[in-house]
Amino acid sequence: MSISNITFLEQIIPNNFFISNNSKIHRCVFTDSIDIGLFLRELEIDKTYVITFELILSWNQYEEDSPVITLSKPVLITKNSNPRLLSNFVLKQISLACDNYFLDENIMEMLIDADGPGVLIKYNPINLF
Repeated sequence: MSISNITFLEQIIPNNFFISNNSKIHRCVFTDSIDIGLFLRELEIDKTYVITFELILSWNQYEEDSPVITLSKPVLITKNSNPRLLSNFVLKQISLACDNYFLDENIMEMLIDADGPGVLIKYNPINLF
């Protein structure tokens, strides 16, 4: 793993077999490097985490079990991961989702109260070796 590149779970575990029972979650209203940096501070030192990013179009509807858009394959991170790199990756994935699903390109600027769009990060520690 590197702090200068995104590392996908399938690069380390070839069969991509990973079972997650109790994912922790972090809500990102903004996907800038500051918000990602705050998330990284929550992580433990010397642990590797498997994370997924989900685009939430409405937090209120999310609570009612509405559909979400998974933004990428599972990614590996540590507390020392680069917040700017992760932020740029998430923003690129949101842009791709907007193109693929015909969503408004300015979706992340449509923050309306607590019900606006955002990104949900689900994460679990993993033992690689």
